[in-house]
Amino acid sequence: MTAREPAAPQGPVEGAPQGLPEHGIRRLLVVVAHGDDETLGAGATLARLADEGVRIRLCVLTHDDGSRHAAGPQAATDRSVAVKEAARILGIAEVGVHGYGDNRLDTVGQLDLNRTVEAEVREFGPDAVFTSSTADLNQDHRLVSAAVRVAARPGRSGVKEIRCFEVRSATDWGEASGIRPAFSPVCWQVVSEDHVERKLAALRAYGREVEEWPQPRSEEGVRALAAYRGSQVSVAYAEAFEIPRLVRD
Repeated sequence: MTAREPAAPQGPVEGAPQGLPEHGIRRLLVVVAHGDDETLGAGATLARLADEGVRIRLCVLTHDDGSRHAAGPQAATDRSVAVKEAARILGIAEVGVHGYGDNRLDTVGQLDLNRTVEAEVREFGPDAVFTSSTADLNQDHRLVSAAVRVAARPGRSGVKEIRCFEVRSATDWGEASGIRPAFSPVCWQVVSEDHVERKLAALRAYGREVEEWPQPRSEEGVRALAAYRGSQVSVAYAEAFEIPRLVRD
């Protein structure tokens, strides 16, 4: 079951270009396991794309934070309101939150996940999809990444680009825990300081997900990663992506 309520977007900004942007994306579907994955992984990029006039839909497969409570799923809180507020800050036009349980996607079955994401792709008609990486310690992230690749397979969708992002305290912990191959970006999306600040503002919408330094989900940790990825390509800030597929006409 999914809630299909439009977010009230902050962007695109007035004067955003109306033609096809240089990156070729018009309609972007972002598919994540948990609310906050989209912000941690690609929040600054999403803010930039929204400013450029890209229509963005966010699909979040789980609705709660049950695995993060010692008392178990019965103590879970619904995160739909936080998801929609983060989306508004980033300029995301549409939000769909599904009813699966946090860190329990392995109990659903890959086929059901594939069909859920296939329905999102079919109904929204994206030309690009962003999602998490398979080089990740979190099992939900890996399962969602696999579902995206099935749902967006050639000949079954109009998706020409798939990007996979890194999620703090999940992708980095995968590398630190010996998961191989490790996250290996081939794309560095340049973003501005304003985009990074909007990413941080969206992250604050998730409340206790923001941790204290030196935890990777601290504001300092998020900003440090953006600066590090930027320094790799001699710019102030960037977000890094793997690209399993890129088709250009």
